[in-house]
Amino acid sequence: MTNTVYGPYGKTTWTGTTGINITRLNNGETQAQIALNGINPDLSGPFVLSGITCTKDGTTANQLDIASGTAYVTMSDGTVGKIAVGADNTHTTSAISSTYYLFLKNNGTWQWSTTSTGPANSLPICQATTDGSGNISTVTDVRHTGGSPGIPIVVARVTDQHVTSTADALPINLSGVIQGLYRATVAGFYGNGTTGEKITVSVAYTSAHSGTPTMYFMTYGGGVSSVVGEFLNGSQTTGMSTNTDFACAPIDFYAGAGGIIHFHYIDPAGTPNDYVTMLLTRLA
Repeated sequence: MTNTVYGPYGKTTWTGTTGINITRLNNGETQAQIALNGINPDLSGPFVLSGITCTKDGTTANQLDIASGTAYVTMSDGTVGKIAVGADNTHTTSAISSTYYLFLKNNGTWQWSTTSTGPANSLPICQATTDGSGNISTVTDVRHTGGSPGIPIVVARVTDQHVTSTADALPINLSGVIQGLYRATVAGFYGNGTTGEKITVSVAYTSAHSGTPTMYFMTYGGGVSSVVGEFLNGSQTTGMSTNTDFACAPIDFYAGAGGIIHFHYIDPAGTPNDYVTMLLTRLA
């Protein structure tokens, strides 16, 4: 099924000698439909209104399934137009130990490749990492699912990602971001059988004014963790108690246009059996 694009709006120039006919009347009806399915970009930027969730296919190990849904994407004329995504969209992977990036372009087609930057005015949808056989191992949701006036835009989320390696899990890995004020939020569960490990949890971004700073998350008090009120930079005074939930204070930062936003989670030793949830929203 082809994705249906409502836009961009095409202005018709009339003259004193232009006659009315069926073709021109139908053109007017089409433009009215486009206008009714558009949003003033001063009120709301591009976002996914519903659906378009991505999952690994239950039968074909290298196939990504994309659910139907509705997105509003910046059109060539600068307006934000509706795209109705069909229910039978799929993509496959082949490159081993790689990351694929899915973008919805404003003409209703997709960019699906290992290139992390999408075309101008495209909307990021998801990322999929592959294993040593080129099959999908992890799918990360990066849909912008806010957009109404006054509501933060959800830029990316990872829910309960299972961490079993001592390598950097890099749960959220974005590039080519929109300039703005962002909020990063983290919570998790430390299930490593080794007590006392000092995890590293941070967000790195391209600053609008300097380089690429790294900000470390700090745990809340209240008994949620053996590490209370310390920055999780890997050199904290107290290590984690096994089988312990932890929650962190959010981090607000201003990122520059076209840069990166990376979330890092490292459980450095022992046998990690952790779960981490991360959320990135754009506030302004």
